[in-house]
Amino acid sequence: MKLFSDIEKTIDRGFRRWTERVFGEAQSDELLLVHRAMLEEIEGKIQVLARGKRVFPYSRVTVTLASADADRRALYQTAFDEGGRLESDIREALEGAECEMPRGFRVAVKIAEDEELPGARAFAIEYGVEAAAPKTHTDQEVRATGRLVVVKGKAASSEYALEKARTNIGRLAELTDSEQRVVRRNDVVFEEGGDEANATVSRRHAHIRLDAGEYRVCDDESEFGTRVFRDGRPIEVPAGNRRGERLKPGDEIYFGRACLRFER
Repeated sequence: MKLFSDIEKTIDRGFRRWTERVFGEAQSDELLLVHRAMLEEIEGKIQVLARGKRVFPYSRVTVTLASADADRRALYQTAFDEGGRLESDIREALEGAECEMPRGFRVAVKIAEDEELPGARAFAIEYGVEAAAPKTHTDQEVRATGRLVVVKGKAASSEYALEKARTNIGRLAELTDSEQRVVRRNDVVFEEGGDEANATVSRRHAHIRLDAGEYRVCDDESEFGTRVFRDGRPIEVPAGNRRGERLKPGDEIYFGRACLRFER
């Protein structure tokens, strides 16, 4: 891949670790080939406009995976559909390529029993454009209300507004690959060497996603984990689960031992 090459290895590593843990090495290898092929096809739909601006013109992507074998259909369902994993990986690849997505961008996964796909492939992708709903004052208020307040650890700011569709959290402002190309930018940075709590934050620790008016925190395979304290009890955020945990006002989110409070 070309536009996605900066983050391809990062996405591959995360997908491989998860599939090896859940399905074993042999099935992980096969799933990874399908996963890469889908991202390559998505990349081919990116349009480059004037001054190098990149856009993905479709707001709706439907991925169909077909097999006559019931066990394989169950494998596809778990690997690509549950927890919104495929949509999250596609979003991450597009964002990493600095590609603008339409408002309301969604990925749907369909598992078919006997549908014949072109070229005897394991999958087929359909693209569509849906009319964007007009932006309302209420919608803008929802997007602007979430914020994070630093409780423990040292960050560049004492609080952060959650105004983006995705807010990355980690220990460095930018992560680069072996060729010094930027593969991820963190929005909330617990500065490396800032204090003892900061040392427990992974460079690529977690992200918070705004989805249909709700904020969800997802752990990005961090070393020391992510957990939410709500009403005095901890809620573990599963590593690699792309659905994540829905946040409520007053939640304290621990990234290792660093802590942010969610307010709205």
